[in-house]
Amino acid sequence: MASGWIPLYMVQEDVPLLQARLNDDPEIAFILREAPDRWRAVRQVDDLRGKTMLWHVPGGQLPLLHTQGADTFVGDPFAGWREERPGLDTSIPYFGPDCAVTFLLRVWVPGWQGLPEDLIDISGLSWPALRATRSPPEPTHRWWNQLRKWVGQSAHRVTRYGSLNGPRADIWAFPSALRALQSGKERADNPWRP
Repeated sequence: MASGWIPLYMVQEDVPLLQARLNDDPEIAFILREAPDRWRAVRQVDDLRGKTMLWHVPGGQLPLLHTQGADTFVGDPFAGWREERPGLDTSIPYFGPDCAVTFLLRVWVPGWQGLPEDLIDISGLSWPALRATRSPPEPTHRWWNQLRKWVGQSAHRVTRYGSLNGPRADIWAFPSALRALQSGKERADNPWRP
């Protein structure tokens, strides 16, 4: 089974490339906080830095977890909803461990919200449901594979340690990040976890 993580090295100049790809994708919606415990899906965002939950719309409905009674689905994510049962990380909505239609995007660029200016951290897109025992929806799996292919065409794979082009290259460096790394900028070997 394919990996459920696409690790990325990015600097601020690379963010518009990924942002344009996702903003222009008719299959993706971004889930943004409207107020404490209130979320809403939108088709485009102005900034990808930080954590953002993505919803693959053709994959299916978003689960709505309840504190009492059976879980249901969010009626109209674009109209917004109140989250009854948040997860441990309240900066993103929680849909349960087996939600197969959401992805977590983390974009950490040098200097953003106090991150070191001289270090390129590991950003990335994760799909935890890919590790689940049940099969994810075929349209969502197809979208994931298409995004992986796009990243492979838009970025260059490098290593976390030693020579950038070593035999264990496992992180995709977007163009500006790659130039910065080739110029000697330090790179993280593990992602920052706020």
